[in-house]
Amino acid sequence: MSEQCPVCGGNSVTALGRPQDMPLLMNKVYASPEAGRAAARGVLDFAACRQCGFTWNRAFDASLVIYDEEYENDQAYSAAFRDHMQARAEDVIAAIPAGEPVDYLEVGCGQGRFIACIQDVAGGRVRSATGFDPAWRGADGEGASGSRLYRKYFEPATAALLPYPPNAVVTRHTIEHVPDPVGFLTTIRSALGPDSTARIWVETPCVSWILENRAMQDFFYEHCSLFTAESLAAALRKAGFKAPRVTHVFGGQYLWAEAFCGGEDNEPSLERPAEFDSLEGVRRDFIEHWQSELRAARKEGVVALWGAGAKGVSFSVLIDPDHDLIDHVVDINPAKQGFYLPGSGLSVLSPEESAKRNPGTIFVMNPNYIREVAETAREAGISGRLLPIE
Repeated sequence: MSEQCPVCGGNSVTALGRPQDMPLLMNKVYASPEAGRAAARGVLDFAACRQCGFTWNRAFDASLVIYDEEYENDQAYSAAFRDHMQARAEDVIAAIPAGEPVDYLEVGCGQGRFIACIQDVAGGRVRSATGFDPAWRGADGEGASGSRLYRKYFEPATAALLPYPPNAVVTRHTIEHVPDPVGFLTTIRSALGPDSTARIWVETPCVSWILENRAMQDFFYEHCSLFTAESLAAALRKAGFKAPRVTHVFGGQYLWAEAFCGGEDNEPSLERPAEFDSLEGVRRDFIEHWQSELRAARKEGVVALWGAGAKGVSFSVLIDPDHDLIDHVVDINPAKQGFYLPGSGLSVLSPEESAKRNPGTIFVMNPNYIREVAETAREAGISGRLLPIE
């Protein structure tokens, strides 16, 4: 296991706690509770660089994680998340000079949701829109509204599939899945070619937010690379991009970085990353607190979670390892309903099906969605109290 930071090369590294296990794929659902509970697991052994703040899982094994058509992490069924995507698409299109056609490239495009958002915001300005993702489920090279989506990685060998040199490149919620993030960004920069004038935008979870909010349910096996603003800027520079600017979005939970293929660089930030200490005590307090909350709620009625994504999987594994406190999970994504979570084997129900179980308390995995959840729950006939995990 390396004790050198993969981003800045520094050797001032601290362990964040004792290793623990967690399902390998948080956004894969299973056909039965037994299959969900038997889902393969991997070890979390996170360390942090005291020089740049980059945080990574030293025990990560990329060969264990396979992203294919069964991987389901679409968050766009949420109106709140669609609003967030719309704002990010507006950022991208506003940066392209008026009158210049938009040639858009997305690395890690999923099922093309954000490409569709870009097309909607840009309107007739889009000349080409191309995405690459091994988890793409459609026909290779085909996408909605004239876009081209490929079940491939983007690299110099596949760059020839681009119809025009891109002037806007986006990679959202992909780099945290990559054990060599500098190599990932370097491959993108190399594939764009030495004469590229494109801008790149990168969106990824903010580890500073995770630590400041003591969100122990936000450490996943899939997310082997977690960034502070400083370490994300450093990774972009090391890969050959210029003048990175990093902001916080989605209530501080995500970083949103913009950088350039050419031009002058800016001065690196001299801001020191947050102090990193062992999370053993924090994790213990987190588990004890929420187990107490769940036990109290269970005495009053049926307990459910809202959110069958990675946070819900992690929370259920950490807080209810014996599977005797949480009855089910609610999710508005129809591709997850009727299936079971990895680790816990909890059933995933629609809001309407959950209402039939009459939950007394529903723990909401992401507080950013609490208003939307409250409205959806009311419309579905759910009268139980909603308690955000924060």
